[in-house]
Amino acid sequence: MHLNSIHPRLPLVGLLVLASQLMVACGGSSGETPDPTTDPSVVGSEAPSADDQPITEDPAFNNAVGFSVVREPGARLAVVEVDPEISDATFELGLPEAVITVPEGVDTTTNQAPFFEDLQNLTVEAGEIIEIVYRPQDPEGELPGMFPEKLPQGGTFDDNFDGSKTFRWQPLQMDVGILKFTVTALDPENSLYRTSQPILIKTVLPEDLSSIPNVAPTLDTLLTYTARVNDPVVFELKGIDLNGTVPTLEVPNLPAGATFNQHPRFEEVFVLKFTPTTVGETVIDVLARDSVDSSLTTTEAVSLSVLAADAFDRDGSALKALASNRNVQIGFAALQSFYHQPDGAIYASTAAQEYDIVTPENSMKMDYLNPEPGRYQFAATDNLVAFANANAMAVHGHPLVWYRQLPTWITSSVVAERETHMSEYIERVMTRYADDVSVWDVINEPMADDGSLRDSVWLEAMGSEYIDKALTQARTLAPAAAILINEFDIGFAGPKFDGLVELVDGLQERDVPLDGIGFQMHVFTSFNQFDELEANFAQIAARDLDIYITELDVSLDGSATIVEQAAAYQQVVNICLEQVRCKAIQTWGLTDQYSFRSNFDPLLFDRAYQAKPAYGAVQDALSVN
Repeated sequence: MHLNSIHPRLPLVGLLVLASQLMVACGGSSGETPDPTTDPSVVGSEAPSADDQPITEDPAFNNAVGFSVVREPGARLAVVEVDPEISDATFELGLPEAVITVPEGVDTTTNQAPFFEDLQNLTVEAGEIIEIVYRPQDPEGELPGMFPEKLPQGGTFDDNFDGSKTFRWQPLQMDVGILKFTVTALDPENSLYRTSQPILIKTVLPEDLSSIPNVAPTLDTLLTYTARVNDPVVFELKGIDLNGTVPTLEVPNLPAGATFNQHPRFEEVFVLKFTPTTVGETVIDVLARDSVDSSLTTTEAVSLSVLAADAFDRDGSALKALASNRNVQIGFAALQSFYHQPDGAIYASTAAQEYDIVTPENSMKMDYLNPEPGRYQFAATDNLVAFANANAMAVHGHPLVWYRQLPTWITSSVVAERETHMSEYIERVMTRYADDVSVWDVINEPMADDGSLRDSVWLEAMGSEYIDKALTQARTLAPAAAILINEFDIGFAGPKFDGLVELVDGLQERDVPLDGIGFQMHVFTSFNQFDELEANFAQIAARDLDIYITELDVSLDGSATIVEQAAAYQQVVNICLEQVRCKAIQTWGLTDQYSFRSNFDPLLFDRAYQAKPAYGAVQDALSVN
């Protein structure tokens, strides 16, 4: 049975899923898909070999300056991505429960949450156009606002100018499966008081595949970028064909000296590299051509704002120089593969000028670094280490043991084997970066909100001893590095911090190695519990432990201003500087452009790499002796 003759336009992922289904339907030898954790025939179950080592990347595909970039070897391996929360059984349970966010100060007895009426899960055939009208309701009779959390490719959310909006979408072959689509209603009195209501849309293939229209390909959405004149720029341009084929891309008028090449690993990606030599707006047309019908094309423009070099100058001393005078390090979490972004050169230059410690935001997380048994993807972390070494930055490794962002082969593994998996992962990662990483988040987010240990695959396998085992192993592998427990929502009083202190006391009673606590500080401008933060720091210091502010950002909430944001940053930095055991301050990201909370503009640099008042506030705090 030839799969391509059945579903000629299914993408590779769809074909892999279909192949698995057909094996079962046709009575394969076991009727089951091989388990990569137990079946040695599955690719990747063996230990890493030389084939896992990164290879040098052609400079035409990046804009790195001052360090060399490596990439993963070979073509990208196709991995079937399955969301375990959205199955057919989940779909049949009906409309998912709404999530209501109640900010401090809202009395729910007098102001009830907004909601949506008449929504339900939906099954559609690929090629069918769907329309869903959203009419948010407010029990007090006012008109709520609303927004979709993420539109699927090709979807729109159109205002009907009567208080309602219509979601319109035509799913195609690429959309076969179950999509969770969420719209959030905002309370008229307080926009932070909101109800997020998901629906599930199940797309299936029709019996007659020819009924599905062949639509023109497009470019994947790009952000608005800012670059510095005479810096190299790379655009990774990805063609999107919702019919499941791979379009080709063309640039009719290449800039002078530019290159335009198909990516060596991703056939749907083409890389445009050039160096802008004049200040102003650069606009480049890119044509996407359908692979089935070559006359079916779409032309879209990519743009770049090019600023003069002095537009990025900042007054005063660099943060790292000021921090060094105060015996603390200051740093940031680096965007994975920033050197593949159009603005990668100014990103790197800004970071190198200001910071002396860096954390990998994502490239050390297990689902990325070790996606399959025996297969590791080291290139992104290797590149970050090379960048750090080239700029005299320390590296803060993050995270080794976490309950989230785990590969499927770990979450579905035999419970009795998880200690071995954890130990092998810690050994491989820490050994590879032993000479480069000076601080490790060994245990990340172990505490539940009530102060108990958070449920995880590791707790299930080893009980609380997983923490002891990981910390002990980390000390053996990196005797000179600082090893930490990193946690969020411990910057104020409450059961979570109390539970963490109890955990620390137990570890110390058992002589388990631990050097410090990482305080994640993802706060809003309304945060005012600075006395509690200071007290919590003191409790940790009293246990002879160092303090690291590992993930600082201050989100703008409500009508808050960037001046209020600056004041919050300054307060946090001051508290660190007043505590002798506080060793580092790191923002979670460099610029609002790439922050995981980008909707709230939470960082020191705006999307055009201009210093915000918060930058000056941190500068001022570090300048005071």
